[in-house]
Amino acid sequence: MIYVAKLNAKEKDFIALLEKSRKLMLVFLNDKKNISPTYFEMIVFEQTRKAAKGTTFEGTVKQTGTYAFPDIIANKYFGVEVKMTANDHWTSTGNSVLESSRIEDVERIYIVFGKFGGKLDIRYRLYQECLPEVSVTHSPRYRINMDLPSGKSIFDKIGVDYDTLRNDPNPIQKIKDYYRSQLKDGEELWWIDQDGDDKAVSPIIKPFRGLSAEEKENFVIEAMILFPEMFGNSSTKFERATAYLIAEYNAVSANLRDLFTAGGRVKLKIKGKNVVVPQLAYRLYIRAKAIEKKIKELDAKTLAYYWRSDKLESDRLKQWKKLLNDKFVLVKSGVKASDIFDAGLL
Repeated sequence: MIYVAKLNAKEKDFIALLEKSRKLMLVFLNDKKNISPTYFEMIVFEQTRKAAKGTTFEGTVKQTGTYAFPDIIANKYFGVEVKMTANDHWTSTGNSVLESSRIEDVERIYIVFGKFGGKLDIRYRLYQECLPEVSVTHSPRYRINMDLPSGKSIFDKIGVDYDTLRNDPNPIQKIKDYYRSQLKDGEELWWIDQDGDDKAVSPIIKPFRGLSAEEKENFVIEAMILFPEMFGNSSTKFERATAYLIAEYNAVSANLRDLFTAGGRVKLKIKGKNVVVPQLAYRLYIRAKAIEKKIKELDAKTLAYYWRSDKLESDRLKQWKKLLNDKFVLVKSGVKASDIFDAGLL
């Protein structure tokens, strides 16, 4: 990693330094093979230091450390992050959204990107102008695209500039809000969808059968609360519950529908009427007390989000019943889903 002490350098002077460094690097690397990221960073450092001779940056270029961001800092104001690919494209995984290792006082960061697949080339560009998306390795990281058209960065999409986001006390929340607003039916965020930032996420995905009995039951109860569409007739009514199972329990199921619907119809007495209900309604009936308890415990933001509601009403149980009744009614008897639920509380 590389850095330069603070002077009165102007941005055009720094861009000129980058251009001169680029030309030196292309000449130096022209016949080199099997370049590693570590070696490329060393070359960028050495050629930048060489290009700085006779400029206001002379004698100030230094490496900052293995885990520091960015890789090169000029005057504690300008910086360069070094990236490369062995392939013939201009994309790569970038740095952490949180930027916890960012060098203090650095305000303007450029990417120097080496493309070693196909014809050797090196580009430099302002950091925030080539970040189209956020992706995940072990934590949310920016994607880099040196070909990204102007106005198409992740910051343009979110509607906030880079400096505002990086200085925000909770930048992940703004990113969550953006990606959530882009979700289609049946989609959920598996990586930044945790409501508490301190909630650990296991790297292991397990089959549903690998969950404990308590975890399985909790999931069924939560799914009935959060995804009332499962009581309807849509062919996609279990898709959001499937995504939730992955996001919250790190588990998958090849037959999720059977958890709620397997088995024959059941006779119940609801509001003085003898009715026959499907298994999903019966499962609602036998879990009514557990659902009533859980719905009081769930975070208000979680309920509002999954119910696709702008506001959570003071009586959240009543609000949930309305959502149920919009999806399920026994036509012949007129018995509603909320009637079946209420009977289960008796």
